[in-house]
Amino acid sequence: MHNGYAREKELYEYVSTTHLLCIIISICAFIVSENVPFKTGFYPLMNLRVILFLCLLGFAAVLFYNSRYLLYQENSLSFLVNPLYMLFSLTVVVITLFTVKDALPQIQTLLLLPVIITASSMGKNAGLIMAGICTVFLLSFNLLIKNQDLTIDLLQHNLVLLSVMYVLSWFIGGLRDVEAKSRKHLQKALSALKEDNLRRRSIEEELYKLSRAIEQVPSMLVIAGIDGVIEYINNKYTAVTGYLPEEVIGKNIFDFNQQYSAGEFTGVLEMVRSGAEWQGEMQKKKKNGELYWEWVSVSPFLNPKGVITNLIMVAEDITKNKAIDKEMARLERLNLVGEMAAAIGHEVRNPMTTVRGFLQMLGKKEDCRQFKEYFDLMIAELDRANSIITEFLNMAKNKPVDKKFQNLNDVLKTISPLILAHVLESNNKIIIELEKIPDLYLDDKEIKQLVLNLVRNGLEAMSASGNLTIKTFSDGKEVVLSVRDEGEGIAPEILDKLGTPFVTTKEYGTGLGLAVSYSIAARHDAKIDFATGSRGTDFKVIFKVPEKPEGAE
Repeated sequence: MHNGYAREKELYEYVSTTHLLCIIISICAFIVSENVPFKTGFYPLMNLRVILFLCLLGFAAVLFYNSRYLLYQENSLSFLVNPLYMLFSLTVVVITLFTVKDALPQIQTLLLLPVIITASSMGKNAGLIMAGICTVFLLSFNLLIKNQDLTIDLLQHNLVLLSVMYVLSWFIGGLRDVEAKSRKHLQKALSALKEDNLRRRSIEEELYKLSRAIEQVPSMLVIAGIDGVIEYINNKYTAVTGYLPEEVIGKNIFDFNQQYSAGEFTGVLEMVRSGAEWQGEMQKKKKNGELYWEWVSVSPFLNPKGVITNLIMVAEDITKNKAIDKEMARLERLNLVGEMAAAIGHEVRNPMTTVRGFLQMLGKKEDCRQFKEYFDLMIAELDRANSIITEFLNMAKNKPVDKKFQNLNDVLKTISPLILAHVLESNNKIIIELEKIPDLYLDDKEIKQLVLNLVRNGLEAMSASGNLTIKTFSDGKEVVLSVRDEGEGIAPEILDKLGTPFVTTKEYGTGLGLAVSYSIAARHDAKIDFATGSRGTDFKVIFKVPEKPEGAE
């Protein structure tokens, strides 16, 4: 509509200028005519009344020129603008004709001006109406002013002028109507184009929102062709795997898995291409070589015609979940063993104590001395079985603990002579680095057993002249106990079973040391983490720093 207003504004400015020109023509007629009243004998000196009259006409023209702004105001006067424009030129011509009369030859041709202006501004119909009005006025003017008779000669005398008025009104008005129709069609086309632009902009905004949502979705999203070749990955995929889009686009969606060969996924692709959905776990490798687990869902993508054009793979990183599940399963096994130990430990130890006592008594008898070697072997085996039962009991989940508010460094200093004795016995060296740490709720007996178990494992993993490093440090929220050896590392085949009872690589080990350590850590609301490699293994026991209540010991 703004363009329509601009076009109408230009048109009415043009018509207003034409009206001013009409005034100029009338003034010229007044000047050269002998019939203008109050005119002096010497031009340009004229009567003051004529000058005021001309000034009044000029002032009226200016006011009329400014009236074009009514077109752009929604009020009750806006519909009067076009008739005013049409009547203004007619009024100017009528005044001129009545003033000049027959003093100038062909003065009646001024009637062409309102016809031309009306036709060019209001169209063919308005132009023909104005031509009719001018015809009536011309005939009346000749009858009243020139005193001509109403005869056929009157029409014949003005026939050319009348014909020119109607031809001009028809021609100019017709051109104006054609232009107006073209402008309306153009406005409709522009309106339709604007609507299309608005719709396109709305679609673009929706697509932008959708693309941003895809980029910010917390799951890994991969779009592939029906052949499984990757066409798109979102930011989450890059954040998890480290691969940039240009590094994976063009490759198969199953290229990075570590469990199956490419041929094993042919059936998966066929299943999805048939319209079904495939779900499952998959182990993959990141760009840095780290392995991780995914829960993968591969679905078909259908176009509006129902044809499958792409495959959509949505994946979740479940590495932490699997680690938690594994830890929970391990703890369940420990709890089960502990409950079994608590249930049968005392029942087994009582008869074992009885048997051991009788073996000692028989070994002291003179007539049984020849069997003393066997008695001693049986007693040693009973003691070994009793120690295993004791370790079983240490894994009991409901084992009572006597925790006090104390410092881990003090516990380590207490057992440092015993640790040093173990180190010297194995011909290794020890490095103890104890930083300032906050106090914790600890059962010193259990913590001593945990530390000794880790120290013993570290020493047994090293050859002579190795360094065993014991550290404590804190970051404010956690206290960490680190026991690091310089052995060859833990074998990969038992990493997942670490801490499970009876899992050991030692020739005479029971596989209960780490299991007991894990149980002790769990009873202290701590966790055990480790890092292993060809240069050694570092076990870390991570304690949470509690808030010390008032009056705590």
